[in-house]
Amino acid sequence: MEGFGSIVARFPQRELDIWRRCARDARFRAICSDYEEMTAALDHLLKSVGNGDPKIEEYTSFLGELEAEILGYLDNSISNEQKS
Repeated sequence: MEGFGSIVARFPQRELDIWRRCARDARFRAICSDYEEMTAALDHLLKSVGNGDPKIEEYTSFLGELEAEILGYLDNSISNEQKS
């Protein structure tokens, strides 16, 4: 399981939770993969056109949605483990 550096860099305090969830949840891995792809696309866009492209706001918004979804998965995972 490689290639989740952006999400780990964004939430370093949750790194262990991220790797554990990735190891057992294909849907979570797919969301993290989407996050990595969107991060790379945004970085490329910023380097090629700068801040003037309207897609930047759209990409940034989508990254925020993915972050919220990822944190939701992680928080749900922790609450489920505490119930067990």
